[in-house]
Amino acid sequence: MMHGNANNIDAYGAWIEAALEPIKEPMARLSEQFAAAFCDALSSAAHTAEIIGRLSPSEFSELQRRQAQHLIALLDPALTGAEHLAQAERVGRAHALVGVDILWVIEAFSLYQQHLHQLLGPLVPASEQREHVMRVVSRRILLDLAGQVSSLRRVEVETALALSQIDQHVLGAANLADLIRGVLAAIGALDGDVCGFFARADANGQLQIEASFGVAADRYHQAMEAGMIPKISIDPETAAGQGPGGRAWRSGQIVATDAWALEAGPVPWRSIGSQLGFRSSAAVPLLDASGRSIALLSLYSAWPGYFSTLRLSGLLRHVQLVLGHGIEQLKQASVIPLREQQGYRQLLQRQRVVMAYQPIISLRDGRLIKLEALARLQGDDGELIAPLRFLPAFGHAELLQLLEQGLRQACSDCQDLERQGLRTHIAINFPAQGLGDPRYEAVLFKVLDACDLDVDRLQLEVLETQDGDSQTELRQSFVQRLREQGIRFAQDDLGSGHSSLLRMDQYAFDEVKIDQGLVRGALRKPQRALEFIVYLVRLAHAFDTAVTVEGLENLGMIEAAAILGADHGQGYGIARPMPAAEVMAWQRGYRYPVDPQSPRTALGAMAGYLLWDMQMASLADRPALADPVQGARTIVEHFVAANQLADSPLGRLLAARVARSPRGAEGDAFTPVTRLQVIEHLTEYWLDELRR
Repeated sequence: MMHGNANNIDAYGAWIEAALEPIKEPMARLSEQFAAAFCDALSSAAHTAEIIGRLSPSEFSELQRRQAQHLIALLDPALTGAEHLAQAERVGRAHALVGVDILWVIEAFSLYQQHLHQLLGPLVPASEQREHVMRVVSRRILLDLAGQVSSLRRVEVETALALSQIDQHVLGAANLADLIRGVLAAIGALDGDVCGFFARADANGQLQIEASFGVAADRYHQAMEAGMIPKISIDPETAAGQGPGGRAWRSGQIVATDAWALEAGPVPWRSIGSQLGFRSSAAVPLLDASGRSIALLSLYSAWPGYFSTLRLSGLLRHVQLVLGHGIEQLKQASVIPLREQQGYRQLLQRQRVVMAYQPIISLRDGRLIKLEALARLQGDDGELIAPLRFLPAFGHAELLQLLEQGLRQACSDCQDLERQGLRTHIAINFPAQGLGDPRYEAVLFKVLDACDLDVDRLQLEVLETQDGDSQTELRQSFVQRLREQGIRFAQDDLGSGHSSLLRMDQYAFDEVKIDQGLVRGALRKPQRALEFIVYLVRLAHAFDTAVTVEGLENLGMIEAAAILGADHGQGYGIARPMPAAEVMAWQRGYRYPVDPQSPRTALGAMAGYLLWDMQMASLADRPALADPVQGARTIVEHFVAANQLADSPLGRLLAARVARSPRGAEGDAFTPVTRLQVIEHLTEYWLDELRR
């Protein structure tokens, strides 16, 4: 006889209640006995013994109690199909989280059915009644198995989805903050009450937690900060360094702890972790291309053996591989502890952005060209926090928020300066990942419209990007569209990498800014730094693009940049970043100290000499054309005269060589030996100037 729909034959319904009601109370009394016998059998089975062995005595007792409850629910006369399916899926999910395989579940159900039928036999003496009850029980056991298997498979699908999301974050994240948050969110979304930390070693070799997820992880971190438990360490000489995190860091291997409650020895973090519900953990070292640990992922679960399951151990190996690679692609110098990062993000949310302005001048006549608006965060103590400290803590959302707040303030300050008689342009840093993003375009024009500032008075300075070629066309279209509406673009940090040179050809930049690192090279290797600068200036001018040299910290650097043909200059030697209220006073008081034909510094003289030397070298096979450019040599002579160095080794060298070789390029004055001597003398004078 069939009752109900095809999926619920002989399992549920009013007519089933009469068959199961007589055994309800007897089975309730025998449920604990059944659960104990079944759990003992599981402990002896090869497949499940390891999983059972991860349980503490109290956890094993809890397992038996739940098995007893499950039996009572399974044989409940009033059980409905929907209730049964929900119960089976919950149990199946629990099995998946501790590593029970589908085949093991099927085998365990065979054992379960065998034990249950042995128990039911004496309770249902009549043969016809026994057959009916056994058929109902078998049907419910089969449906229970189907529900659990369905749940196990669903967990596998969720894990595959998490892997896909992790890969997307690794491929698509433009900064470390977004990369780590995205990966941690994908892991945290997995069932298993998972929480954890991401940490890197600071300059002192101490692990600093930079990101976390899960309430339990926050509390665990608070216990570390309060000194209740030792911080995760990589130092093998400390007790904390002998923990899973330290061992994983030093070995480069994932270290999983399957049962916190059973961990041997005096473990200082066991008590707090157990209170927070940690029952297993995994320390995942993230490696660079050479196999060296560069970061650590510490994960915790409320389920024993969670990270040793086939699906999780596979996921962690994948995370170790791709996340290590992703971090290496997004290298950054600073390691920022989590609490400090949270503080910076809170300041941003409270709109504590303060803009400072650094003048950019013409290197031809010293007039103000524009002001670069530089963002600072103002702490509660009034301290102005520089971007180098807070930017690494910001992801995509925070960078967009920072741009909006900073641009709004910069536009307002620009209008205030105009009311005081100074009409100037504003340059502001623009995140590379914002190129092509319509949200950034919307913010730009929303702020410009609200402030009623002419679009052509804004320049966006774009830093180096890590994105691949797949984004180039979208970004090119974005830049071109905004340029057509009047916004100007500058490429920041030209010369900081090979891709920055390629971008000059890919994007229609109005201006390029030479990387400060090249300019600071003049402090150590002045000739090499100046040669880099002159070639980059010539390259940019070949693209009909203006050049700004950053990092001009003294008169020598300003002179050199001007003599080498750069268009604009910026740096502490011209002006430090200042509040908007101080710009007018600086403007009134600034006097441009440079005469490119008469340098006062050895670096300026060296720049002139190198230019002249290049001209002479290009005319080496055409000596008849050399005379018109002889005057360039007088740049060094001006330096010698201005600094009263006629009787110096440099002065005597120039006088002797010119006297011996009045024709210049054809004579001894232009030999490689002479050039080397002149540059060596100028280098000595320059380094001496720096020491004064």
